[in-house]
Amino acid sequence: MAWIRSATDRSVVIRTDRGRLRALLADVVGCGRLMPGVEELERVGDDLYHYRLARVSNGAVAFTPDYVARFDLTDPDAIAWEPHGDHTFRSWGTFLMQDGPTPGEVRLRIDTRSEAWVDVAPVVLVLIEPFAQKESDEVTEGFLAAIKNAAEARLTEIA
Repeated sequence: MAWIRSATDRSVVIRTDRGRLRALLADVVGCGRLMPGVEELERVGDDLYHYRLARVSNGAVAFTPDYVARFDLTDPDAIAWEPHGDHTFRSWGTFLMQDGPTPGEVRLRIDTRSEAWVDVAPVVLVLIEPFAQKESDEVTEGFLAAIKNAAEARLTEIA
């Protein structure tokens, strides 16, 4: 058994204001369901959320991420999460809202890292981790695209 690790830092510019974007991100269940691969997501306690993701399989590794994360919503420009409890998958990250390049735009950055405890020999991690990294990058980019679409659709509905 070994931990497979990956980390991703991506951003996107969204045509919206911070208040609307913050409201979307602070809806942990609603926003979280925009993430590719989320099969189940529910609140299980104060600031605690249980995730079950789609089964991941690349031929060498197969597992179903199932974990609990604690969210911190106290910073007006950032929403952070970290693992809670013992699980075979762990995720840490931050949504960071920054000024966009022009008025009426916000840059949303996601900085995340994850670890999966899988049944592989540690010696093969060097072969497996690049695939995990690619998967992490794709999920993060898909998540940002879905958040952008949802935030800009809300802006259109209001206008």
